[in-house]
Amino acid sequence: MSRGKARRATGRQHLDQDVIVATAIDLAAAGEPVTFRSLGTALGSDPTAVYRHFRDKEELMAAALDRLITAIHEQLDHDAPWRDQLRQGAELTIDIFAAHPHIGVESSAMATGGMGELEAINWILTQLQQAGLGKEQAVRFYAAYSSYVLAAAAALSRQRLQDDETGTTSRWVGELRAVDAARLPALAAMLPELVALSDREVFMTGVEVFLDSVEVTATSEAGSA
Repeated sequence: MSRGKARRATGRQHLDQDVIVATAIDLAAAGEPVTFRSLGTALGSDPTAVYRHFRDKEELMAAALDRLITAIHEQLDHDAPWRDQLRQGAELTIDIFAAHPHIGVESSAMATGGMGELEAINWILTQLQQAGLGKEQAVRFYAAYSSYVLAAAAALSRQRLQDDETGTTSRWVGELRAVDAARLPALAAMLPELVALSDREVFMTGVEVFLDSVEVTATSEAGSA
């Protein structure tokens, strides 16, 4: 089930990579699959015209992902403290990719190699250095942060696609009902809170744990210097 309809061209228009990528992002925002056929329809062109600008779907999706990464980077408050920036970056990545689910599902499995990705890597490393990490730890924590956030974004994108298809809202713990309090006392006591917890809240809790670990490691490095 789609949450909307992407814009359809009223006639043929000049095609270039920017136009095609922007249309792919429009399709994804509407919850529609991004294919060369759907792009051709949206652009009012034959699908084969897209192949003149992208050799395959993987190259197209990489370009679309890179465009979304750039949009995330542009929305960051670059004057905020490092911890706030990394938290905001995680939130924006999760939300923007999940809002473009047919692109977001690719986020954890595809390196774009584009300027958006390179700027994002530079930004994350800069924030980790601002936190007080040395080069070796900054690289390790960069890898952990990017892997976790992209996996979360891909998972929430996949969840949205499933929710759109079924018309229901997924729960990260599934359908839990009454449990035997004598046998499972902790679960029974916290069942309402557990059921109410959303996937996004779970992922953002993980981000806070990561940020706490950065602070502890930076403090340890400073103490041993």
